[in-house]
Amino acid sequence: MALWQNASSVIWRLDDTAKITCFIENAQNINKHTEYIIRVQRGPVKENMWNVSRRYSDFASLHSLLLKSNIDLPLPPKKLIGNMQPSFIAERQVALQNYLNEVLKHQILALSLSVRSFLDPNNYSLAISEQSLQTVSIALRGDLRYELKGPIADIGWRIRKHYFLMSDISSKTNCLLSYQHYGPDRYLCDKDLQTAFKSLQNLSHPYIDQILAIHNLENGAYVIRRIHENGSLRDILYGTEYSKHYLMKYGNPKIRKPFTTGQIAHYGYQILQAIKFLHEKGLPHGHIHPGNIAIENQRALLMEVENFVIGVPCLYRPYLLELRRVTTPEDIDVYCFGRTLYEMTFAIAPEDPHCDYFPDGINMDLESVLHMCLSSHACKHGMPTVDSLLRHPFFCQAPLNGLTVAPRDEKIHLKFPIQLKEELKAAVSSAEARLKREQKLVRSAKREVRIQEILSSEEEMKKQKKRMKKRESIWKSTSSLADTVRSASTASSPSPPAPRERTPPPPPQGADMGAAEGAPPPAGRSALLHAICAFDKSRLARVSTR
Repeated sequence: MALWQNASSVIWRLDDTAKITCFIENAQNINKHTEYIIRVQRGPVKENMWNVSRRYSDFASLHSLLLKSNIDLPLPPKKLIGNMQPSFIAERQVALQNYLNEVLKHQILALSLSVRSFLDPNNYSLAISEQSLQTVSIALRGDLRYELKGPIADIGWRIRKHYFLMSDISSKTNCLLSYQHYGPDRYLCDKDLQTAFKSLQNLSHPYIDQILAIHNLENGAYVIRRIHENGSLRDILYGTEYSKHYLMKYGNPKIRKPFTTGQIAHYGYQILQAIKFLHEKGLPHGHIHPGNIAIENQRALLMEVENFVIGVPCLYRPYLLELRRVTTPEDIDVYCFGRTLYEMTFAIAPEDPHCDYFPDGINMDLESVLHMCLSSHACKHGMPTVDSLLRHPFFCQAPLNGLTVAPRDEKIHLKFPIQLKEELKAAVSSAEARLKREQKLVRSAKREVRIQEILSSEEEMKKQKKRMKKRESIWKSTSSLADTVRSASTASSPSPPAPRERTPPPPPQGADMGAAEGAPPPAGRSALLHAICAFDKSRLARVSTR
């Protein structure tokens, strides 16, 4: 490898699948309007952090661009009067933070150019499509076979991949051109890349889509394929047209048409055969998902086989960063194949990196395959190989229908030069090493978050203990003061007098004393008062004194 090639292989390119998190730190009033300061971080590294200020009108413009996805997003309403009051600004800040959290929760929105340019305007410009049109127009200026008709709406999720309608002058048929910028995993130099493209253009396999033309440019490469009118496998799942914007097609589809068990076994077997063929030739796919598979004449056609040498990241890369043991090219393809089967089965993509439970009513063999590819046990202890999946009972019955067997006269061909094979091995090692580094960064970031949570919980426990001790000391001091006051009041204060009872009036003079004597004597204090009131001096006995 030449010295200049090493320099070109380490050029830093942005990973458009990197997870973005944001937090509204503050709000400030500038020129009679409010701007919200948003702290944004890309990926797990804290150094990739910056601030961006946005007005409410910017949020409203973003919301209008995301409406085509048919996803319900909680944008707070506009207010004309009293919108500068501090209490209202604080409430709106909380509501806008909730809005951003909801947007970033949906992967299809988080990877869109509208959201990326809103949070990262320095690296994402809305003029990317115009620049791509200029590049493709210049590249095709001297081409005598294909004629550029015009751009097509963003039918795919990649930000730096744009589609154009082409016309084949010789056959007078329409074709589809896709122009893709190089990704962070590009390893081959321009010369090796051109050689690899020539080999891919000559690739022939019954379950791999044919490439009509492919060329490398300074900042990217363009590929020309024939148009599949039925669209991709994902278009078939959601009953939509291939030419519509991808947010309209896949954001919140109203139609969902899951495949039958027989169709899943039939097409899954063909996809596995294509993956096995590529791995035998030393070329991993790495980008298997329903959008990269076409269905034509009951045959699955695997597309985008050039993505690995271009070096672009996988759609499922955010999930791969969560899986420590999924690092090799075969494990990645098997994992992506499992997610594809899941979406074919339920017409919805799984939200978590792994899945252990599936809805009732599916075929037992199909459920076994999904467990082998997507369960947490498989993601931690090793994925199955492509050969083991082909030997699974679910796929063993697929060749019996006669439709999955390729015609004998159909040629199977893909050949790389020996030197290029060594470069492809080095490219695989380089991509695997970058994936492991980022997986390690994600684990360390999670570890830091857990440590901070533990420390914050310990500090909170300490604060609670201090508050409890303070309450106990206050309670003890107040209780001891109450006891002191109570004891002092008991010692100094006489007991309150008993309530005074009414005493009957003394009997009239000359009344029958026998009757009085016969009455029951009163008791207690009333008895003493009665005795005093009834005292008669005449009844005292005379006593002689000396």
